[in-house]
Amino acid sequence: MQTATSNMPMRSVPTRLPISWGLGALALVLLVVAWMSLHNEHEAAPGIAQVTRSLQFRDMPGGDILVTDAKSGEQVARVQGEQGFIRGILRALNRSRKQRGLGPDAAFELSRFADGRLVISDRSTGERLDLGAFGPTNIGAFAPFIGQH
Repeated sequence: MQTATSNMPMRSVPTRLPISWGLGALALVLLVVAWMSLHNEHEAAPGIAQVTRSLQFRDMPGGDILVTDAKSGEQVARVQGEQGFIRGILRALNRSRKQRGLGPDAAFELSRFADGRLVISDRSTGERLDLGAFGPTNIGAFAPFIGQH
């Protein structure tokens, strides 16, 4: 007795067509991901600062911090008291310099952007800290240093 399946010819499934469709779908997904990545990167770019000021911070006898404009030498502020946030940010940036064997004398750049962000950066190390990440009170600690320049 023959079974019904033995009389039926075996049909082979064309393997190239599903593979081509799969590769095409994969290419399409990769293109969409690449486009979205470039698009989102462009939107997340920091933009152009409205105001940037190069500042130097010096520890003074008695614990004050002297803030000066690095270009003009003009005194911007004299920070008195503990000022833990300012000291913490400066300590973190100076730690990066020390790890790279750099001295503490180079200026930092404080930049204000159109959306209100305030960013302190160190060109010598490439470090950038968005001060808004620490809350509005802490932005206020650095905001007077940038003035209206």
